[in-house]
Amino acid sequence: MLRILSNETPTVPTQFYVAVHRTASSRATAGTELSGDGYARVPISFERVSDIQRWNPSDVTTPAASAEWPTVASWTLWDDANPGGGNYWAYGNVATAFAVTQGNAIKFPANNVIVGIGT
Repeated sequence: MLRILSNETPTVPTQFYVAVHRTASSRATAGTELSGDGYARVPISFERVSDIQRWNPSDVTTPAASAEWPTVASWTLWDDANPGGGNYWAYGNVATAFAVTQGNAIKFPANNVIVGIGT
């Protein structure tokens, strides 16, 4: 948005990836991203809900954990599949932190990852 307001051409990513974090994220910084034990960022797509909101039209599921993933407190959106890489675009914090036991995955159900202006 700032590039548009400055009459510059914005760079629009062709793909977004959802990452999962052990700590809360904020507008200023992402939390501590999970690593190892089968963790990977996963691609996510969005569809229009309203003029100011978009959401994921289908379920998005992480790979299964090969060992327990302790505390999961937030998720973020990135333009790079590699943990630690890319540009940070959006975030959401979970109401109650949780762990993922070995052999299980995190599922973001369709229409539940909502990104918007002022949301």
